[in-house]
Amino acid sequence: MKLLISEIKKYKRHILNLFLAFISYLAILIYFKIIFSNDSYNFLLLVLFFLLFAFFYKYLEKYKKLDKRTRLFSLILSIILSVILTLGSLVSSYTYQPTGLIFNFHRVIYLIVGIIGFSLLFKIPIGFILKKNPIVSTDENRKMSKKGFWSIVLVFIVCWIPYFLRYFPAVMTPDSYYIIHFVKNLELNDFHAFGHTWFFGIFYYIGKFIFHNMNMAVAFYIIIQMIICALIFAYMIKFLYEKSVKNIYLIIFTLFLALSPLFAIYSITLWRDILFSMAFVTLFISLYKFVDNNYELKVSMVIMYILSVLVILFFRNNGIYIILLFIPFFIWLAKKHRKIILFGNLGIVILYFVIKGPIFTYFGVQKTTSVEAFSIPLQQIARVIVNDGNIDKDTYKYLSGILDIKKVKKTYDSTISDYVKRATNNNKLSNDKLKFFVTWLKIGVDNPRIYIDSYLLSTLGYWYPDVIYWATAGESNSIFEDVDVHSDPIILDSVPFDKLTSRKIPLSSILWSIGTMVIILIISTCILLYKKQGKYLLAYIPLYCLWLSLMLASPVFAELRYIYGLFACMPLLICVPLLKSSRYKRGNNGKN
Repeated sequence: MKLLISEIKKYKRHILNLFLAFISYLAILIYFKIIFSNDSYNFLLLVLFFLLFAFFYKYLEKYKKLDKRTRLFSLILSIILSVILTLGSLVSSYTYQPTGLIFNFHRVIYLIVGIIGFSLLFKIPIGFILKKNPIVSTDENRKMSKKGFWSIVLVFIVCWIPYFLRYFPAVMTPDSYYIIHFVKNLELNDFHAFGHTWFFGIFYYIGKFIFHNMNMAVAFYIIIQMIICALIFAYMIKFLYEKSVKNIYLIIFTLFLALSPLFAIYSITLWRDILFSMAFVTLFISLYKFVDNNYELKVSMVIMYILSVLVILFFRNNGIYIILLFIPFFIWLAKKHRKIILFGNLGIVILYFVIKGPIFTYFGVQKTTSVEAFSIPLQQIARVIVNDGNIDKDTYKYLSGILDIKKVKKTYDSTISDYVKRATNNNKLSNDKLKFFVTWLKIGVDNPRIYIDSYLLSTLGYWYPDVIYWATAGESNSIFEDVDVHSDPIILDSVPFDKLTSRKIPLSSILWSIGTMVIILIISTCILLYKKQGKYLLAYIPLYCLWLSLMLASPVFAELRYIYGLFACMPLLICVPLLKSSRYKRGNNGKN
């Protein structure tokens, strides 16, 4: 026995590394769903196991020599990423299965093993990266010239023009035609956000007055939208330039924003989501400048902040929830001018409710339906019904009064709430929201596993990277007889630019993935905290509020346009945590 123990001690490093390699190996098999298949494991998978062993053998001891703070942050970040990847992989296997429970004893074990395995694997490279402290900026102080700024604007517009000519007058979906229909018929309707509808309407009627043609009127607005998007992206590049980000990174970001089909197509798409999302870029920069300016208010920052918030409030109906979530954090994190910030934001919110309340009522503006806000609860109840869950007679009778039960059972889809909303009597639900909430809560207590499954499926695309769902639209025809607007390509009519955003193209899972952008947001946050620059997270909070609003009430499980603001802010999220801080610059010749 003593001999055996001595031999184990002698080779304990090899045994430990074999164990770590095996756990990480299992995590990879679980993530790629290989462990669920009936096929035999091939030679390359065996090679992967030995590569993992070699990795731990070479780098584990070096990792242990890192300081405690670095190891702690690398572990926390690796656990977060491991949970996202392992949980998402398991849930995604049941995306289009309306019945059955996702988790049983075996899958819970898979989940635990996957999280442990990936955490062990990820923490080592993350620790080394954090310790290396990569920097994207220099000590140089500089200002961008007007010529440089307008040159960048021109680059964006020139690169987007082929898309505009290909999808002339705009990329449109049914939502787009509703907006045109409301404006053409002077319908006062808040269903597609009154603010955006009538912002579009102003330029639509100017274009109609000039060109006497509906297609040209829509095109006139799209040109204005393209210019606004180009100006905001150029302003972001200017901001990073003046934060001394190295030119090579600025060139990469400029070309990416200009040449990426996602940003190009969105710049010419008639959706309220576009300018709503662009407002998060200007809001981010104004908040960053406020913190960076030692919490001193400047007129330019205040104006930029107010305009950004107003667009968020009035261009999407969930904007009010985002701003209400954000304001307490703003007041709490602001070091100065708390009273001004409190009363200023309070004034904006009061203005919003006055306009949406008595003013809308006075002018007869039709308000959006309550059922939109209950997307996830309705989905959870629908999944209980479809799975013949535990519902007592009285509860079932109440549900029969607000839901078409047969229709729910026939049309339920775990990824989109439109079908259950169409089977819902909105008036009855709205007349007694408290009773609906109590009923939803009661059903959840009786069917917790089904509720958890439904929630994970309803939000999967907003946290898990490997979800395939459409990102951009293409050609279309009007859904209204009185709206004579249709796709009329001027050039490149055979080139399907919208197909370039397909998730089936190599690397597309990274470029068009909401989950990937959320991971970038989390990593960026962790790096700022690790570098003790947490004060700048004030600029991040609106993006987290945007994400949280979708996690609480999204009608679709992976709608990129709803969270496009996160994509638009990507260069900021990458660069801000990697800037040289003032503390860093004052250090010992650039040393930490």
